[in-house]
Amino acid sequence: MSVLDPAVESALETGRLARLDLIRFDLPGKTVGYHRGGRPYTYNGLTYLPNRFLEPGELVSAVGVAVTTRTIVFSNIPVSNPEDAVSQIEQYNYQNAPMIISHLAGDPETDAVLGILASSIYEIDQVRYNEGAVSGSERTLTMMIDLQPPGRSARGSTGVKRSQAEQQFDNNPTDTGLELVATNATIPEEWGQVSR
Repeated sequence: MSVLDPAVESALETGRLARLDLIRFDLPGKTVGYHRGGRPYTYNGLTYLPNRFLEPGELVSAVGVAVTTRTIVFSNIPVSNPEDAVSQIEQYNYQNAPMIISHLAGDPETDAVLGILASSIYEIDQVRYNEGAVSGSERTLTMMIDLQPPGRSARGSTGVKRSQAEQQFDNNPTDTGLELVATNATIPEEWGQVSR
């Protein structure tokens, strides 16, 4: 059974498909979106700004308690557009702010959106900058935004000493596997060789 919209599935089978990549940031107090086209694009009530991100990012896998990360790259930072929140991201409390990367399927002749190919939800982990070349008297920056999957595991929790409420929020509301974890801190632990 396919989870794709029938119109998307039909376009995939015929090979007549245009792909539109969208990135949406839900920063505290501001929602802003970007796409790789040449003019503003409105989808689901949000106007996505054009030509700002260079790379939609690749996934970096991890093992153990580490999480899979993704890095997206934006160019030409800063800009003067007051609606461009990413160029002023340091003014927002962006840590752990949610963002969505979506890939839409469209008709290449009419640019009508047929449906969603894929969509991924992340949280912002950190923002890094690379200085670009000096053009005239202005220096521009390339900004990398490191993303991690949503949830406590993406914020440095190993899941070893967690509260019952955290475990239930992230996994299952009826999970009782960690109901005694709060009392575990009162049990003294002795390591190494102990002389009695």
